[in-house]
Amino acid sequence: MTSSLWLHNDRLSVEIRPDKGADITSIVERRTVVDILWRTPWGRRDLAGAPVTGDSRTDWLARYGGGWQQLVPNAGAERTVDGVRRGYHGEAAVVAWTPAVADQTLTVLTTDLITAPLRLTRTLRLDGPTLHVRDTIHNTGDEPVPVMWVQHPGFGHPFIDEHATLTTAARTVLTDAEQPGNILAPDTRAPFPLAPTVHGDTLDLGPCPGPDSGRSVFACLTDFDSGWYTIDSPSVGFGIRVEWDPTVLPHAWLWQECHASSGFPWHRRAYVVAVEPANVLPGDPSPTCPERGETPLLPSGATWTSDISVTVTDLP
Repeated sequence: MTSSLWLHNDRLSVEIRPDKGADITSIVERRTVVDILWRTPWGRRDLAGAPVTGDSRTDWLARYGGGWQQLVPNAGAERTVDGVRRGYHGEAAVVAWTPAVADQTLTVLTTDLITAPLRLTRTLRLDGPTLHVRDTIHNTGDEPVPVMWVQHPGFGHPFIDEHATLTTAARTVLTDAEQPGNILAPDTRAPFPLAPTVHGDTLDLGPCPGPDSGRSVFACLTDFDSGWYTIDSPSVGFGIRVEWDPTVLPHAWLWQECHASSGFPWHRRAYVVAVEPANVLPGDPSPTCPERGETPLLPSGATWTSDISVTVTDLP
C-alpha cells in the first residue's frame, strides 16, 4: 500500500514517499495549487502491484510515477561493478526508506543499500518559499566504492508549457552520444543555450518546448560558473530557482520529452522537462568525450553531502 509524508507551510506543500525511494512526488505552490513536478501517465504505484520482468529498466520505469528521485549508485543503463549488477537508475529510488524525523516542516529518512555498501540519509526542510534537500551518502565498507549520483526532478504541465523558459549558469551543452533525441546532433559540444541539430542549424534550449512540438532531447549541461538554474512560467505566474554545489554535482542532465517517443514506456503520452544535477556525464566514453561515464570513488568511511534548494519565485 502506498504511504506518504507531507510537509506544509503557507507557500508550499510537499509529498514524500518513504516506501519508494524517498521520492518527492509533489511540490505544490499553494497560492495557485500548481504542482511543479511531472507525473507519469500511470501515476504513482503501489510496488506490490507493479510488474516484475527481470529487466531492470522495465521494472524501474514500471515503478516510476514522476516527481523527483535520487539515482544511486547507478544512473542510466545497468552495469556490472565488482561483479555485481547495478540496475537501471540504481537501487536507491526503488527501495523503502525509514523515516527518523517527521513533522510539518522537516523530515529525515534513511536507508542502507545492498548493491553497494552505502548508507543514505535524506533531510527535507521547508522555509517559506524554499524546499531545502540535503542528501548524504556514507561508505560503510572498508574499500573505496564507485558511486554515480544524479538528482532526478522532472517538471510537468501546467508549470511547463511553450511559454516557460530555462536559464542557467552552465556554459556548455554536451549532446548525448547514443540517444540525443530526435533533433540534436549526437556527441557535440556547444555554448549553452545553442545546441547543434541533425539539420545543421542550432536549437535554442532556453525556451521550453510546447506539448505539441514532438521534441525529444537528451543532453548534459556542464561547465557551471555556479550551480543554479531557473525555470520561469508566465502561464502559472511564478518560477523556480534551483541551487546546488557544483563541486559535488558538476553537471546537470537535460531531458525533454514532448509526446515524441513511441513504444514503451511513453507511447507518445509524456510531456516533461527535467534538469538533473549529477556527478557524472551520462553514457559511455565517446570519440569527442572520453570522460563520459567516469564515476567518482567514495573512499572507505567517507561521506558525500549534497545540498539542493528549490525556491518558488514571483514573476514581475
